Amino acid sequence: MISLAKGLVIAGGLAVALMAAESRAQDVKIGLLYDATGPVAAQSVPYARGIQAAVRAINSAGGIGGKQITLLAEDYGYQIPRALAAYRKLKAAGVIAIQGFGSGDTEALMDTVARDRMPWFSASYSAHLADPQRAPYNYFAGADYSAQARAGLKHIADNWTDTTRRPRLAIVYMDNAFGKSVLPAIQSYADELKIEIVGREVVNPGAIDAVAPVSRLKDLKPDFIWLQQIASTVAVIIRDSHKAGFTPKFYGGVWTYDPNLIDLAGPGIEGMVTVQLAALTARGLPVATAMAAAADNPAQLDDPNFLRGWASMIALATAMKAADRAGSLTGQAIKTALDSGTPIEVDGLMEPLVFTARDHRSSDVTLLYRIEARKPVPLGTVRLERRPSWLGH
Repeated sequence: MISLAKGLVIAGGLAVALMAAESRAQDVKIGLLYDATGPVAAQSVPYARGIQAAVRAINSAGGIGGKQITLLAEDYGYQIPRALAAYRKLKAAGVIAIQGFGSGDTEALMDTVARDRMPWFSASYSAHLADPQRAPYNYFAGADYSAQARAGLKHIADNWTDTTRRPRLAIVYMDNAFGKSVLPAIQSYADELKIEIVGREVVNPGAIDAVAPVSRLKDLKPDFIWLQQIASTVAVIIRDSHKAGFTPKFYGGVWTYDPNLIDLAGPGIEGMVTVQLAALTARGLPVATAMAAAADNPAQLDDPNFLRGWASMIALATAMKAADRAGSLTGQAIKTALDSGTPIEVDGLMEPLVFTARDHRSSDVTLLYRIEARKPVPLGTVRLERRPSWLGH
């Protein structure tokens, strides 16, 4: 009886171990490539945490057809060589899709992920990544960088009232893939809208001042400045502009705002317009309860980087569920689901996303906010027309 009991205990233990192994085998592995230690960590870390929180919420709700998502995270420090090595590591670990981050790493791996049939969502919204002819396995949630800039220029043109002259615009951009991605689009659309481009200046990540470029821009007397920047450099540019008595109206894309910006930039931030892809807060939205349960702290519900990370993961998971229902949870099947043209709901954070096999521009809608009394105030929505000639540009 003692031997039998021991045998049953051993057998039971083996059964539990086998069940655990089977459960692990049923897990779905997704890669997360982000910057935890480099120059854009202030934006990348909360974006990654949004992805992680979304995975917790998805797993709590049953995962992907009963299979749990295992998220394998790699820090690449915003360095392309490290991103390439991290991708190889994630691929070897068996991930079937990637949540990436920056423009440089995303573009460097564009051809590789296409060959590997590895769907890649990122926080790079470069327009050419939306062209399936060039980047068939790349996706992102929301309007691309060029569309963001066009939305800002359209708002400027629509609200310009001086009939004696054209509005004057300068551009302050980063000398990298992200910064330079919008320059042709801004130039061509400004010409169409009769906006005069009067100057371009570079301010790169990590800059501690912008005195020299601000001085040169002040001499050019622009009415508006488009900031193709991240929030930390926006703070430097606006702070030094205010000190110099230089008061154009600032506009910028999705990375120009985060919750710390207002304190960092000082009083010169008043009136800045930021073009966003998603709501700046989840509070009051149906997703707020689930997000609060999955988030690390309540403040994340007011962090746009966190919210866009969440939306990106919800979009990928929606396609994964469709692929699983079709009986093939592979990169190719996920791409087929994404390219079906079926609207993807992203918890009300932005309008439903729509991808097709010929066009990965998931949205033409942007949300504009203006900083007023130290708070972002909704200014309106810009819905751009979908021109074929804008695909990839």
